[in-house]
Amino acid sequence: MAEAEEYERGHGAGPQGTRELNFCSIRFNPVVSILAAAVLWGFVIYAVVDPEASTVFGEWQSYVTNKFTWLYIVSQDYWIFYLFPLCYYYGDMKLGQDDEEPEYGDLTYLAMVWCAGVAIGLIFYGASEPLFHAEDGTNKYNNNGYFNENDRAISGLHITLFHWGFLAWIVYAITALTMGFLSYRKNLPLCFRTCMAPLFGKATWGWMGDLLDVLTIVTIVAGLCTSLGLGARQIVGGLQRLEWLEGTLTEDQLTNTAAWIIAVITLLATASVVAGLDFGIKTVSYTAFMLGNFLMVVVFSLDEPWYILNVIVQAVGYHLAHFLEIAFDTDAFAQLDLGNGRPNDGKGAHPSWMDWWTIFYWGWWIAWAPFVGTFMARISRGRTIKQVVMYTLTLPFLYAVLWFCIFGAAAIRMNRRAIWLENVGTEVFGNADYFLHTALTFRPSGAGKCFDVPASLPGDAYSAYSVNTDVSPVCKFASGDSSGYWFDLMGQYYGMGNSLVFVSIVTTILYFVTSSDSGSLVVDLIAANGREAHVVQRIFWAVTEGAVAIAALASGGFSSLTALQAVSIVMGLPFTIVMMMMCTSLWRALKIEAGEIAPRGLRPDWNLPLYGGILDAPEWVLTFGRSKLPPLHVFTSFGLATIMPPVVFWRSMRAMSKYEKAPTRAGAHGMLTLVLGVAFKAFVILHIVSWIYQADANGAKEGKAMWAMAWVAYLTFAGILSLGRHQIRRLYGIEGSGIEDICAALFLYPQTLCQMLAQVGSEPVPKPAYKKGQAKGEVDI
Repeated sequence: MAEAEEYERGHGAGPQGTRELNFCSIRFNPVVSILAAAVLWGFVIYAVVDPEASTVFGEWQSYVTNKFTWLYIVSQDYWIFYLFPLCYYYGDMKLGQDDEEPEYGDLTYLAMVWCAGVAIGLIFYGASEPLFHAEDGTNKYNNNGYFNENDRAISGLHITLFHWGFLAWIVYAITALTMGFLSYRKNLPLCFRTCMAPLFGKATWGWMGDLLDVLTIVTIVAGLCTSLGLGARQIVGGLQRLEWLEGTLTEDQLTNTAAWIIAVITLLATASVVAGLDFGIKTVSYTAFMLGNFLMVVVFSLDEPWYILNVIVQAVGYHLAHFLEIAFDTDAFAQLDLGNGRPNDGKGAHPSWMDWWTIFYWGWWIAWAPFVGTFMARISRGRTIKQVVMYTLTLPFLYAVLWFCIFGAAAIRMNRRAIWLENVGTEVFGNADYFLHTALTFRPSGAGKCFDVPASLPGDAYSAYSVNTDVSPVCKFASGDSSGYWFDLMGQYYGMGNSLVFVSIVTTILYFVTSSDSGSLVVDLIAANGREAHVVQRIFWAVTEGAVAIAALASGGFSSLTALQAVSIVMGLPFTIVMMMMCTSLWRALKIEAGEIAPRGLRPDWNLPLYGGILDAPEWVLTFGRSKLPPLHVFTSFGLATIMPPVVFWRSMRAMSKYEKAPTRAGAHGMLTLVLGVAFKAFVILHIVSWIYQADANGAKEGKAMWAMAWVAYLTFAGILSLGRHQIRRLYGIEGSGIEDICAALFLYPQTLCQMLAQVGSEPVPKPAYKKGQAKGEVDI
């Protein structure tokens, strides 16, 4: 088939040559399944054995934020701008064959997309996040020294929409497009490794793809387990407020109760997964979506509808007007340490704000991209690229606007009313708690005070006072009970508090079930090489997910779940690199499909791909000799390139000059080789010197200077190497870009040198005449 030729094949028995084991009709990738399970349970054991595990992973998370904020921010912005030309040039191309129609109706499709992508966050943050950003005094808006209360309120909604809007869903959209196109248009397996096929060729189906799928499964389960823990905690709080659980539970009892809740949710999710996508997951998603809509309509109707409409319009305008500003904001000055450049006026964001919020979210969304994106790809068959972008980006943003503006606006108003009544109690009656509402039901000690709304107030100063006393009691926001503020909000409407709290708990459970079963479905697909898994496999991964969460919770309480959360966020860093590569991969696949690039066999390519050569050796081991062992000269060339890169560079450049129309003089290549060699030696020597200095307590300063200069030398080395690769690529007419040349030189310099040397071993072949659409899939390799 054309697809097999274009994207090559592995050496296994599974789809596209992936590794596969068939045992009693259960087909799975043994390397991916065993390694992923081992890593997950290894993490649980580590969390049990080491009480400092959550601290260690938290430090990793902070390190990623401190060093790579710029990368997270610029990558998100790149992806949003990437979609414009993608939709313009290829928007009508289908994720499937031209005659295929969408598998699911628009409303059902939107419900499944929304429920898989947001999970507990809707209720956990729906009422509290806008108030966090408006009131806590730690971001650049509410601590700038001149914003009034109204400014802080709209900025709180603005930041919330930023975290839950376009940039939250962009990673899901790109993953869904890449996987859906390659799987349903090009008949490749529906697993995450497929996204790399246009770049990695046969290596996609070998050990490199296995490793990517293992990391994907671990990240998915870590993210889902974190959500299970956070959701369980909120469900416990809601059940306590309904007095279905005692309010005097100890920490151990709370942990055990949360574990039982996770177990119940896992059983429900397992039943949903066993029932299948069309019945179980679709039904649960649609029900959760409708219940969420019910709560949204109730709050909109029972609060102040005209006020909320005003907020929606104002928030959208403010967000769009300030979108570019916040999208590129890194809090560069705020993150500086005390005495190391931190602002002297005490204004602006807290140094850790990006770690607490934006980078937390970006890492979270990126870490969830394999899960949500794969699920979206699975349900997007038959839709065009434009349709997928609309339903996975535009409509979710508009829905997020409605959700967070309705609940956020209602929460902001309730908080202000509570503060006002507290102030009136002090001014008129000399008692701040004069209107205090004494709740008969449980309220946590960290919750804010609630106040009964009076029908009238004495004195001429309050003659204009006229409010709806049926919206009572009103409660102050307290960050210590941020997850419970949702229940405070539900409790103020016309005595319907218990009913709305109950519906909220049911909605939370259903959102969790649909996220859990969607995640289990995706893990099933990945572990089974992109095919529908056997029911036993579905049960295994669904139970494993819940078991990991319960084990982590039981071993260290909620701190262990924090460790899982940190792991999933840290994993967002390598997946950011993968996502950047995925954009290039999708663009190349679309250009080939559109006939703008000749198919394999009709276009020049590298004789030695970056993923080949010595990197084929592990595959020879894993396939028990079915794949070819690289010849001996490959190993010697790689060793020479690693230790003595100037020698290989010189040979490559001089060999290239034989095929140039105007051969480059040896002196020019000699100068480049000399600088490259000096830079490489400086990199090695300066690193050794820096280690010697840093081993001496008195030489730390000199050691750091040497370390910095070593990397300056390496960048010089990589720059010259990328220039050489670029010249060879241009001479041979090989598809690529300058960015690819730079990345290859920076991260894989020995392999890049081997690739250059292998390429100049043959004479450039004239580029064959190729017309758009010619001979696609007709050339056999």
